[in-house]
Amino acid sequence: MRILIVDPEYLVAMDAERIVGAAFECEIEIAMPRDYQASLEKRNFDVVLIDPSLVKSSEDMQRLRECGAGMVFTRSLPEEAAGILDRPDVAFTPKPFDDRQLIEAIRNAAGMKRHSVI
Repeated sequence: MRILIVDPEYLVAMDAERIVGAAFECEIEIAMPRDYQASLEKRNFDVVLIDPSLVKSSEDMQRLRECGAGMVFTRSLPEEAAGILDRPDVAFTPKPFDDRQLIEAIRNAAGMKRHSVI
């Protein structure tokens, strides 16, 4: 499984990488907000973990959808995900991360069964 993590705060992305890397057999890439679109163009990902504040337009959302990856949006405040919260096809996990919630959101986005967690 390949996972792309995008967050405006690199330390937050590293925390997610630590949690996810300990739970799944996977390849993880961290991209900064300015670089994540290029990462999506270069590689295929199974899951994209991204802060919704970085999805600034309907075109950004469309590109995420077109990449074919499961999406997990992170948020500190519910209003950061305005317009996305009501979508049934995306998972959410709060920041700061709760390990179990983040793992479950990644698992759901990837369509994985519970036994795949280490």
